[in-house]
Amino acid sequence: MYGMLIAAVVLSGVLAYLVGYAFRAPGGSFFRSMTGGLALAMFVLVILLLPPTLMSFAGDGGLLAWPSGLDRGLYRALWIAATAGGLLAGLRVWRMRDFFRRGITLDESPVSRAEAQLLLVDSLEEALSILGREKLTAKDLQHCAKHVRHVGNRFWNQVPERKADAYKLVAEHVPAVLAASVTGLLLEGAARK
Repeated sequence: MYGMLIAAVVLSGVLAYLVGYAFRAPGGSFFRSMTGGLALAMFVLVILLLPPTLMSFAGDGGLLAWPSGLDRGLYRALWIAATAGGLLAGLRVWRMRDFFRRGITLDESPVSRAEAQLLLVDSLEEALSILGREKLTAKDLQHCAKHVRHVGNRFWNQVPERKADAYKLVAEHVPAVLAASVTGLLLEGAARK
């Protein structure tokens, strides 16, 4: 029984990580599909129901006896800590410094979504995918110019040396209306004007 209880806590942490990762997953990811959404719903149900269900099945004796060296309160705390830790690690909360400095808002505009997602990207291609997916206008791009420059600074080694190559890469993801502006911001961030 001890092994099952610990496995349930570990499984909750891993599934919570996947749920957190789904918030920042790229557009073509499995988690952005209908099947992926159903899988995430199942993950949440397992996270919330499996450990407490095992706790309720554990009795005082027999095969399903609660382990004598494990306190129920400690087990509950481990489950909550593993779940919260997995979720925060999946969200990459340590990369959200700017988000917390600026404050939490309920603004759901495309520019706010783009700014929040640009803080969590792992590559230049992922950032360009976000800029293309959020359908920003030229005015929106002015508001999140600082974040686009920051992406250019972080992934300077992924920005092509030649301006024409950089524009070609950006134009594959971003609408043609914004491609030149985004390319300029990336080059500024990469310190190549």
